[in-house]
Amino acid sequence: MRNALCFAALALVGCGVAQAATPVQLSLPGINLPAAEQVTGVRLDLLYGKTQQVKGLDLPLFALSDTNSFTGLQLGLGLGAGRVRNQFKGVAFTLFNWHEGQDVGGNVGFVNYTRSVSGVNLGGIANVTGDVYGINAAGLVNYTGNVRGLNLAALNVSRGKALASVGFVNYADSATFQLGFFNATQHLDGIQIGLGNYAPNGILPVMPLVNFSKSL
Repeated sequence: MRNALCFAALALVGCGVAQAATPVQLSLPGINLPAAEQVTGVRLDLLYGKTQQVKGLDLPLFALSDTNSFTGLQLGLGLGAGRVRNQFKGVAFTLFNWHEGQDVGGNVGFVNYTRSVSGVNLGGIANVTGDVYGINAAGLVNYTGNVRGLNLAALNVSRGKALASVGFVNYADSATFQLGFFNATQHLDGIQIGLGNYAPNGILPVMPLVNFSKSL
């Protein structure tokens, strides 16, 4: 009985240590050193690291950093990438940003795959996101939902309402302002400027140079 009580006490102490926040962690595939699920400080990931919550500096070194929530600065070293399953607050500089919840802050990467961003998305190649409240800029393609701000890329495609789009080709289900060589929308409530413009409710469905919504 005494031995059982001792083992139970040790188990409880171990759980408490595992659940407490640690200031420094090395995260490897299948193991964290120390074995804490919360980091408030600095975390280094090698190959693959998974921790529930990180607040501070996250350094994925040739690794995919996997967290449930993140607050702070994420800096990918080598081919570092970051996955955040829920809330992200801060700035991420990685090869690939994969954020499945609400982002507040900024993402800088070759490809940003996000669900909702309030702030700035900068993709060297592409941004694939749901809703954007701020600036969404990419070298080649922006594929978004609603954009309450600016879409800037060679090709902008919005599955919802886009406030402003600037690129070679712009498409939005609903648009307020489009500037490009070719612009298209199913509903225009503002202006299109480009070599060719398409909007069923424009002055004409197809107009060169400039098209306005009939309600203006």
